[in-house]
Amino acid sequence: MKRFTQALGTSVALALLAVPVAYAGTKAAFNVVVNTSSRYAEGAQGTARNSTDTVQRIYCRTFADAAGSESVRCFAVSAANVSATCFSTLPAHVRSVQSAGDASFIYFTWDASGVCQSIDVLKGSHLEPKAP
Repeated sequence: MKRFTQALGTSVALALLAVPVAYAGTKAAFNVVVNTSSRYAEGAQGTARNSTDTVQRIYCRTFADAAGSESVRCFAVSAANVSATCFSTLPAHVRSVQSAGDASFIYFTWDASGVCQSIDVLKGSHLEPKAP
């Protein structure tokens, strides 16, 4: 009986070691990617800021003039120093960019004239925050 109890205890201990470790939450890094042939750029601001290179960046800015006209320009540079930009005056694009936080993931596409076709802003707990 003593041997059975020891064997059972060892089996339970080994089974507990096989249980995966629980993590607090998913964490992901998204470097800046610029694809000029498919005309899209994407990346997370926190990852770009925290990267070891001094090249990659991604951001969008909004602009409004005294007449009430609004516009947006998005800009990205990959670690390989490939850059892209697009411009839009669509109110939906302006609102999308205005929703961005300082650690957002940004994805944008453009046409052959450099006009933004889509701007996607993602905020989430899995995104890497910007370090100082």
